[in-house]
Amino acid sequence: MTFQLESQFLVIASMSEVIAIRRIAKEMAHEMGFSETDREEIGLAVSELASNIVKHAGRGLLTLTPLAEMQRCGLMIEVEDEGQGFLLEDCFRDGVSSSGTLGVGLGAVNRLMDEFTLAENENKQGMRIVCKRWRRDHSTKSLGLDCPLNYGVLSRPKLSEHVNGDSFLSMHVRNGLLVGVIDGVGHGVHANQAATTARHYIEKHGDSALLDIFRGVERACLATRGVVMALVLFDWRQNLFQFASVGNIEIKLFNGGREKPRFILRRGIVGKNAPLPVVTENPWQSGDMLALHSDGISTQWQWGDFIQYSEHPAQVIAEHIFHASLKKNDDATLVIVK
Repeated sequence: MTFQLESQFLVIASMSEVIAIRRIAKEMAHEMGFSETDREEIGLAVSELASNIVKHAGRGLLTLTPLAEMQRCGLMIEVEDEGQGFLLEDCFRDGVSSSGTLGVGLGAVNRLMDEFTLAENENKQGMRIVCKRWRRDHSTKSLGLDCPLNYGVLSRPKLSEHVNGDSFLSMHVRNGLLVGVIDGVGHGVHANQAATTARHYIEKHGDSALLDIFRGVERACLATRGVVMALVLFDWRQNLFQFASVGNIEIKLFNGGREKPRFILRRGIVGKNAPLPVVTENPWQSGDMLALHSDGISTQWQWGDFIQYSEHPAQVIAEHIFHASLKKNDDATLVIVK
């Protein structure tokens, strides 16, 4: 995969350059085959980054570079300026700005880009940002029409709360089925905000590698209480699944009446300088059943107590396990895949 396009750069010192670099970025994305929606999002990200240069530093350099690697193509956006120093947490908190503006730029850019790296210069003056957006190949994306997996989900808040601090997802992505459980730290509105922020990021970037998803959620949740979460990516065509987790989300895998070996779990809170998870690849065999749940479900349940439901749909199995193992004093979420 090769491109005739060359890198484009522009010194940004006024809003006229912001308009110009946004137009250049959208034209490059069009030539590279990005969809209209993707082009608009790339243009918005470039505009936010360039505007930040004008607002915070007064002058800087923005470079656009086409990428082609491992049978995929994308666009890299690099920004360098010599503005004031910054706090990472403030950079990603919508509504915070050292210049008196709305301060929504970097949070929005993180949500729009697949990869995002930000660092201060050694003298604490200025920053360097590198972002990458990969082209979605919609023609090869799985629509789930041939997915043989059956899944069920139940989730509810702590009884004394009006909103759920847990969240979950189940979505068909290019490489299969992605499911996950997310638990915002604490309960109530702030936990719900953290879990919702994480879910929205994953929904936007579900085609990315699991490590890249965790990196993105780490950035997205910097201004929240943080989350613990576990993700499972099923590739039923290869009879495999990938698993990655940070925190105390429980995973159990059964075949027949037997529970399979434990998985590698990492302690930490995503959004609070968490370690990256260990991504493991595991076989998925006929008759397997996988359960993911937050700590609002007791870890003491055994499949042997529910094996009479083994021929039932996953939603029915989830309902029986959920109501039998539910804790009353916590948000609770359970996902079953079979």
